[in-house]
Amino acid sequence: MKRCIARNILIMVVAIVAGISFLCSDSLAQAKFPTRPINLWVGLPPGGSADILARALAEGAEKSLGQKIVVISKAGGGGTVATSLLKNEKPDGYTLLLTTDTAITRAPHISELQYDPFKDVDHFMLIGRWKTVWTVKGDSQFKKWSDMVDWAKKNKDQLTFGYCSASSFYFGMVRMSKKEGFTFKGVPYACDGPTMTAVLGGHVMVGGGTAAPYRSHVLANNVRILLSDEKIAYAAGHGTQTTFKDMKYDFDVPLLAIILAPKGMPDNVRKTLEKALNDGMNSEVFKKLAQDQELAPQPLTGKPLFDYLKKTSATYEELIKEAGLYKGEKK
Repeated sequence: MKRCIARNILIMVVAIVAGISFLCSDSLAQAKFPTRPINLWVGLPPGGSADILARALAEGAEKSLGQKIVVISKAGGGGTVATSLLKNEKPDGYTLLLTTDTAITRAPHISELQYDPFKDVDHFMLIGRWKTVWTVKGDSQFKKWSDMVDWAKKNKDQLTFGYCSASSFYFGMVRMSKKEGFTFKGVPYACDGPTMTAVLGGHVMVGGGTAAPYRSHVLANNVRILLSDEKIAYAAGHGTQTTFKDMKYDFDVPLLAIILAPKGMPDNVRKTLEKALNDGMNSEVFKKLAQDQELAPQPLTGKPLFDYLKKTSATYEELIKEAGLYKGEKK
């Protein structure tokens, strides 16, 4: 009898020790994250604004993280290709995706995709929003935004507008034309570079894009900014700057830089990455790059970010329907 009692006690002690060892080893494993480099995918082409931004963010965050962040191009479909791949990755914190909000707020309303933008991926962090501009060639007859509006009203469907395909610029133009009562012909391009070339070459009368690529051309008076979502610092003294607020355009068509992650990331891993990325955004290398890119940093995470993207998605759904480009309803 005594022998049985002793054996049972021994079994209990062994079980308790094993349990404590398991908990300790689990805690140690969590504390060790990360133990190897982090892969930061970029959903847009190498050398573009998102790619350059990712590299500056990685450089700024690596010191805090204690590991390298390897930037890898996964371009295609405005970020939709990378997003569809991301949902199948392990949520262990070793794979993140930096892209624009196109894959979440615009593309899902235009095409059938292989993911649900609000169920299949984690909206990990908002980095910021790029300032956007509507521009003309330096010798254009349009000196102000109102000049363009007046001309377009009198010349139906004659105004040509170049833009990045499926971009905020185009859908903003749709809403503005409806509000002001003018019409235009849209000419899609691959992205900012080709659109800017089309403006400079006189192939389109107006172009929409992010503000940074136009800097040197505005300073040389080869390009004039007619409209921007907010004031552009480098353009001071180079023509009249008119903003959405000046025109009483009460809608928001942001172009956002966001980080997505696979669903189900452990809390301790999330906190480690959030701290490192916030440190990266506060680094001098990132702040200088953000200034050069005309990116307004706007760190946001959790439910506030989810709600903001939901609201933005709803706005774009309405605009895409106005443009006749909604999936299944295209003209």
